[in-house]
Amino acid sequence: MPDCKQYSRIDRIELDSLRKDLAKENVHVPEGDDVEVKGPFGIELRATYDEQKQSLKVCITKKPFFVPEFKVWEIVDEGTAPYIG
Repeated sequence: MPDCKQYSRIDRIELDSLRKDLAKENVHVPEGDDVEVKGPFGIELRATYDEQKQSLKVCITKKPFFVPEFKVWEIVDEGTAPYIG
């Protein structure tokens, strides 16, 4: 079962800004509201956006054993923090 986190108060404009900023960091987030994101070190996430609730659910779907989940969440939390309304 994947480890997931929910981020609230993210509107569509903030989500689009997050996508653009991630692209600058060479992290490609595909178009759509339910996407797979491949990050460095073999980490894979599933991101699901609910526009009605203005929420973004992010789940760790794959990671190497040597990367602890808390480290993944530190990076995700830091990356999403500027976009949470």
